[in-house]
Amino acid sequence: MKVDFEREKQWWDAKAPKEEQDLGDEAINRALRWREIERHLKGVRTILDVGAGTGAFSIPLAQRGFSVTHLDFSPAMLEIARRKAQGLGLKNLCFVEGNAVALPFPDRSFDMVLNMDGAISFCGSEAERSIFESCRVTKKKLIITVSHRAWMVPVWVASSLEVAGRFLPTVYAMFEQGEWHQEQFPENPLLAKGATQDYFGAFKAFLPSEIRTLLEQAGMRVLRVGGLGSLANLCGEELIKRVRKDEALFQEFLELCERFDKEILPEGPGTRQRAGLIAVAERPQN
Repeated sequence: MKVDFEREKQWWDAKAPKEEQDLGDEAINRALRWREIERHLKGVRTILDVGAGTGAFSIPLAQRGFSVTHLDFSPAMLEIARRKAQGLGLKNLCFVEGNAVALPFPDRSFDMVLNMDGAISFCGSEAERSIFESCRVTKKKLIITVSHRAWMVPVWVASSLEVAGRFLPTVYAMFEQGEWHQEQFPENPLLAKGATQDYFGAFKAFLPSEIRTLLEQAGMRVLRVGGLGSLANLCGEELIKRVRKDEALFQEFLELCERFDKEILPEGPGTRQRAGLIAVAERPQN
């Protein structure tokens, strides 16, 4: 279904004030993404952060001396990020309002491209286009995170049964296409009740094999694709609350999460909160 990006923009504007409030296992997800970014910064000078939100990654990277372009299509997100950056003297940080499905940059413009959280999954039927656009402007390394269908299917199943007492058509659409749209089926607004503006934007969840295929089609060499933080998902919120109170315990838990994703369940569902499927790719150098 066609994505109404003006409606999506209003929705993201409304969500902006709470963008960096970590709920559940979000802090685990964010910390694991930072670890992956750190592994690939060698030889990187220019970075594009697509869907950069309120600057959780772009601002710290600019503070470390990288030339960073912060792109988001939500004016409210951009305003918060600009306020955060004020007074930091970051002449190497540029803010751009733009859409992830039509990036306003030439091919291979950036050494590293980050496209994480909503700038792919919440493009709905345009999600693949967002991936291809990020690949297009990547010169060296690409890191993306998207919603994992292995986790979204259980969420849809449980929500459908709770709200309607039966398994709605959207459950089967998530199984088969990984897609949701508020207007996809008449019953869908029932599932969005209680969300921001009683709306849940156009949405796409992927399988690891689908992401691998798309990246290869875009001419990228895939270095990693799989679940991000599945151990945190399986351990539950009480354990996460406990480890977050102790920095040493938190760091040790992150090590265990990375081992679990690599050694035990590489294509696991990832974290409950934020995007639980990560992919890392590079541009083959001729």
